[in-house]
Amino acid sequence: MSEAQVNPEVDNQSVISEDSNNEDVDVFGQDQEIDKFPLLTSILDSSWSQILVNLLTIYALFGDDIRIIAFDKRADDGFDVITIICMIIFSIEIIIASLVRTDYFNSFFFWLDIISTVSQILDITSFNIAVGLQGSVAAKSASQLSQANKASKTSSKAIRVVRLVRLIRIVKLYKAASYSQEQAFKRQPIRTQTTKKSKATIYPSVYENINNGPVEQENLNKKENNTEQRGSIESHKLEGEDNANSQENRENQNMVAKQQQIDNSIPKVQQIRRQSMKEPSQVKAKEKKESRVSKRLSDSTTKKVIILVILLLLIMPLFSSDYYFEPSYSLAYAAEYVRVVAEIPNTKLTEINQTIYFVIDQHKSFDTPVGYITNPFTEIENYETPSYQYLRESSKSYYFELVDPVLVGLEYIGDPVILFVSDNSDVESKNSIINIVNTLFVSAVLLFGAIAFSNDANNVALKPIDRMIVKVNLIAKNPQLAKEMKLESDGTQKETTQIENAIIKIGALLALGFGDAGSAIIGTNMASSGDVDPMLPGKRKWAIYGFCDIRNFTDATEVLQKDVMLFVNNIAEIVHSMVDRYQGSANKNIGDAFLLVWKINDSQWYEDGNEIKWSNLTFINQLADCALIAFMKIYAKINREPKILEYRNDERLSQRLPGYKVKMGFGLHIGWGIEGAIGSEFKIDASYLSPNVNMASRLEAATKQYGVAVLISSELHQYFSNEVKKYTRQIDKVTVKGSVKPIGLFTVEMEADDLPPSKQDYPQEEKQQVMYEKKQIFLQQLESGDFNAELYIKRNKDLGLITKNVNQEFLHQFGQGFQGYLLGNWKEAHMLFEKAKQIRPNDGPISTLFNVMGETNFKAPSDWKGYRELTEK
Repeated sequence: MSEAQVNPEVDNQSVISEDSNNEDVDVFGQDQEIDKFPLLTSILDSSWSQILVNLLTIYALFGDDIRIIAFDKRADDGFDVITIICMIIFSIEIIIASLVRTDYFNSFFFWLDIISTVSQILDITSFNIAVGLQGSVAAKSASQLSQANKASKTSSKAIRVVRLVRLIRIVKLYKAASYSQEQAFKRQPIRTQTTKKSKATIYPSVYENINNGPVEQENLNKKENNTEQRGSIESHKLEGEDNANSQENRENQNMVAKQQQIDNSIPKVQQIRRQSMKEPSQVKAKEKKESRVSKRLSDSTTKKVIILVILLLLIMPLFSSDYYFEPSYSLAYAAEYVRVVAEIPNTKLTEINQTIYFVIDQHKSFDTPVGYITNPFTEIENYETPSYQYLRESSKSYYFELVDPVLVGLEYIGDPVILFVSDNSDVESKNSIINIVNTLFVSAVLLFGAIAFSNDANNVALKPIDRMIVKVNLIAKNPQLAKEMKLESDGTQKETTQIENAIIKIGALLALGFGDAGSAIIGTNMASSGDVDPMLPGKRKWAIYGFCDIRNFTDATEVLQKDVMLFVNNIAEIVHSMVDRYQGSANKNIGDAFLLVWKINDSQWYEDGNEIKWSNLTFINQLADCALIAFMKIYAKINREPKILEYRNDERLSQRLPGYKVKMGFGLHIGWGIEGAIGSEFKIDASYLSPNVNMASRLEAATKQYGVAVLISSELHQYFSNEVKKYTRQIDKVTVKGSVKPIGLFTVEMEADDLPPSKQDYPQEEKQQVMYEKKQIFLQQLESGDFNAELYIKRNKDLGLITKNVNQEFLHQFGQGFQGYLLGNWKEAHMLFEKAKQIRPNDGPISTLFNVMGETNFKAPSDWKGYRELTEK
């Protein structure tokens, strides 16, 4: 690989990030509708427009009543202007909503908005006068009385209708509140738990065809027990030989098994059929059982409907004016009484005048006092209160009688009409107050009724469904998020909650099973509406590949037997947790080996011909440092963790391997790889195919040859920070099988002899919490740019213990000797290596290089090019 180049136009970034897709995923097609009018949508959804519409809605509900209570008819024109403005704004809102909101036009709420807007025209006084719903002038003549009285009654009826229709406007407030809750829910982040599960138990799936019978299943189990599993990595394939005689015996057994299957198939099928005949009744019984969600919703709705109906029956009479005011007909009787008095022969005008003022005085204490009186007598003045000229026609009631001019005397009268007009302004004001309270009560009933009816539906069904949609979309976008999602919990574990948690669990299991390499497979299939298609085309990725292997695994398997699973999983927990903490991911578990990957975001690299170029070299430096630190931590943990140290005292292992210790080898390399699904429709593995993956495997295998724990390729070593390079040394330069390009081999200086065991032993739940917090602390250091590899190694207890014995004099002597080895001065190199060996007598690389140079008596071959061919894997 050629030297990487850095693009100077891109700012340095210090955050280690996973490969992710910034585009939102919508599995349920909620966002497929394209917004054709984004400007209108922003105007309609803006805060100021919502506030304006809500304020005008409140005015539409209470403005007319406030007009009657607090103002006289001189203010009617101003209220008419405000009402017209309300109608205009509401009309504009309806038009915009019809354009930008799906399924609004011609919907239920559309027609409610239309009705509530049109109903406001009856609040305009000028309109009512123009159409005859209200009188324009006071009726003072006989010819006007019938028309005025009819208009007054019609106006009262219209006002009652308007007040009923006006309640529809409450729906606008409810819709606004519901829309605000919907937007708040969309902005609510998905809760994640503060702990991460570090291990998962995977159970194999067992497929059994009922028609095969028990014999075939038994034979299948025998075949599985006699079949050896083989790894997919080149350097870790388990080779076995098949014995011809044993193969023939197995074939004979298969023939016998098939014959037994034929003999037993008929009764087996009959038994299954008999069982299937009984199943429908059982299934039918289960179908009749009501779910907890349905029962809760039905019971709650029934109770709330009963309570609401009873409440309305008890309280609604309180909002009727008849409950507080009895209709008064006294002025009608008074007008008739004055007529009778006036028609009595020889009645004096003073007596008639006294009678009129007697009626006035009697009605001053009434809710409807006399506002205006006209009489037929020319010498008696008409009566009019000062405020009468400001009364609305809706606040007047007319009572009149016609007198007989012959009985009264033609010389005394003009127009033969006695007219009493009551001042109903006080009653009308009180009625308006009652109407306001009534409106508030209905609003409260609608509000709390809607909340009460929708609360259970929202909590039990609708909100869980919304959360499911959000979570499925998130999992489709990044399946690894499923491992961090928090399970929902409630006291009764409703079915919707169980389904929601099942989605999270299935997503987490998929993420664990497929790993980071399978994220595209999971996401693509979840976002697709078609059938499952796991065989997606591979994608070219750049990554750091790490391979680690458990030493003496065959012996451990034979000795530990069933306990070998616990043995492997204890080691896997350390490997996976350390790789996860230091920004990597586990890809494959191959029995005694693990493939680990530090994937590089696609935005961080691009290829220019045969050259790889980095957008941000700082990112690559930190990722390379993280990969090496993760392996160093694993090396320390397997030599310090109490549950791993216990295997040193296991008698079974000690008898087979005296002085047994858990040991591992590690290989690290960087390069491209094809990420995708490997397998068929029956079984797939999400992994990487590339010579670079095999190179990491070969480096791990070569650690046995050099007697070191870690081997690092020069391709990766060049990206280590200078602080990390201080802990490494080059030990050889070789070509591997299948490649002519030489590669440098580096190792890291660390020792694990006599390390003190770890004292911290947390319970499992607390341990997961601690691991999560440590990962977050490390991630914060990366994000803040405060990460320094050398300081981190010195301050970390595990890393400090394994690197405390690094001898700079040894590294100096070895480095000089190695330069002589590369240049072909093997005699000089031999002497320098001897000096280094005096400092560290058991150094593995020195012994290996001595064996190489000793083959030619410490004299470089004539065709020596500074590297050799690595013949061993």
